[in-house]
Amino acid sequence: MQPRQYQRGWVEFYKLRFKVTPDVLIPRPETELLVDEVLRWVEAFITHYSELCILDLGTGSGNIAISITKGLSTLQVDAQIIATDISPKAIKVARQNAKLHGVEDKITFLQSNLLSKLGGCTFYPDIIVTNLPYIPSARIPYLDSSVKDYEPLAALDGGDDGFKLYRKLFQQIGDKGWKPKLILGEIDYTHGDLAYLEASKYFPKASVEVKKDLTHLQRVLTIKYQ
Repeated sequence: MQPRQYQRGWVEFYKLRFKVTPDVLIPRPETELLVDEVLRWVEAFITHYSELCILDLGTGSGNIAISITKGLSTLQVDAQIIATDISPKAIKVARQNAKLHGVEDKITFLQSNLLSKLGGCTFYPDIIVTNLPYIPSARIPYLDSSVKDYEPLAALDGGDDGFKLYRKLFQQIGDKGWKPKLILGEIDYTHGDLAYLEASKYFPKASVEVKKDLTHLQRVLTIKYQ
């Protein structure tokens, strides 16, 4: 059966209502941790920065970028926010949600495969936040039918071990010579050790940590440059 979120056309995320269609992944409650981590970092360090650039990669419905933008407004912080997705249909939904929440002029939406089309920021990003596809390919057929039969496969499938796109992103960040102050990524609950090792390999001078969600599952990879 089609998920009720698609049937009714919306989902609540971070106390906001977002339009969802079968062209985008349905936002999950655990992804709210990414927004929390970004806003917590900004609140702690904003006095050190006159400008902020934040990238949301694989924006889908735009739920992360829009929630961050609304949160920054509460903190009275301005930032350059760029949200990308490989899917033009997802970008269309994200733009509609940005308009719905009155932040369409605060977020730049770009169709891009990770960083491939990003010269974007006027300076390299301070924060990169992403919920890339992370489910191992072999596990896809065993997902609940409401997920595997209705949500976009491209938003679920993370390759053989589920970490393919994160490796690609890490390589692209290195190729650009970027050293964001904070990189945040949602990961599969089985990926804690893998995520820690891979991030430490690509960012040997950064502080790497894997944080648990409210159900005590490993969920958020954090990479910090001090």
